[in-house]
Amino acid sequence: MAIYFAALFALCALVAAVGGIAAITLGWVLPNIRPTVKHTRVYGLGVLVFAAGMFLMAAGEAASSDLMQSAGRAVGIGIVAFSAGVVRASGRPAGADKGDQG
Repeated sequence: MAIYFAALFALCALVAAVGGIAAITLGWVLPNIRPTVKHTRVYGLGVLVFAAGMFLMAAGEAASSDLMQSAGRAVGIGIVAFSAGVVRASGRPAGADKGDQG
């Protein structure tokens, strides 16, 4: 059963990595979150860090020893939590309107 979770985490990591690379290189962000993202490169970096955390969680699930499984999960969760802060920092301030406040 653990191998299925590992495959799911690896697939999520791959999809997130593609989105992060698109945000960094092309400045492209998904249309439903585009209004909230101010700095696309920082957002892309945060998504790539998230993908790295998901990959470590997948590696931890696929590991054969209990120590490596626990370590992979713990480090992966820490990286995913850090990436949430990076992605949040790429957004617009909470009180800002979508139009110019010139």
